[in-house]
Amino acid sequence: MFSLRNVSFRYPSQTEDALHEVTCDIEEGEFVALLGADGAGKTTFAKLLNGIIPHVLKGTLSGEVLFRGTPTTRLQMTELVREVGLTLQDPDVQLFLDSIEEELAFGPENLGIPPAEIENRIARALEIMEITDIRTKSPKTLSGGQKQRLVIASILTMGTRTIILDEALSMLDQAVKKDLLRTLRRMSSEEKMTVIITSQDAEDIYQYCDKMILLSRGGLACVGRPREILRSSSFLTSLGIEPPQILEAIDRAKAEGLTGLSDRLYDAFISQLSESREARIT
Repeated sequence: MFSLRNVSFRYPSQTEDALHEVTCDIEEGEFVALLGADGAGKTTFAKLLNGIIPHVLKGTLSGEVLFRGTPTTRLQMTELVREVGLTLQDPDVQLFLDSIEEELAFGPENLGIPPAEIENRIARALEIMEITDIRTKSPKTLSGGQKQRLVIASILTMGTRTIILDEALSMLDQAVKKDLLRTLRRMSSEEKMTVIITSQDAEDIYQYCDKMILLSRGGLACVGRPREILRSSSFLTSLGIEPPQILEAIDRAKAEGLTGLSDRLYDAFISQLSESREARIT
């Protein structure tokens, strides 16, 4: 679906690349964790996927970002917006109308979608995001988690099949975060949608994602499935990424010579990384 081929990008005011020679692929329907410290290049990566770079934000771009085989530089921004939605850390900056129905209808109305189809899309988006009960409320009265769900629902009403959440989990408490991740996992599994989440914290997301892309200082550190990537807490820490607590416990047990305990913990950890999607959405 997405292919980055030796991609580098530098903002006009900078002397170093925000991304440097990145090559990787994201397949349709994957749930991807894009991990790295502040300044690693996660937001730049996300904006390249949905066309904000280079169509809105200018700079020096080399290499190719392909969307379904076509360079994003050859696609119109309106085409990319229909296909790839981006949510931000603070949902309030993306909510600006007085009612939830107005928020959900705004995008498809501007695309010229007929009213009957808009109504169907609104109902379906509310159902997918599990917020049908807030339809008649004002966005101003919602909790942080409900606002994030509303932003995602407003993207879905445009017919979007790829959702990028740029640090959108960081302002949520643990319970709300977990519920939202379960919904997103279900959306990816059942609706065959592509979900990409940027974060500094592997703990939040490792049980839900199919693939991890790790960035460090604008470069690609590694790409793989969670069971391939999550082998050492010290490796993640060196990249400025918060490792899963169980991985830290495994490494402590190894350091203290408790081989039997570390092996048992590792077996339990691997069982959490089951290939079964259903195991991560219940």
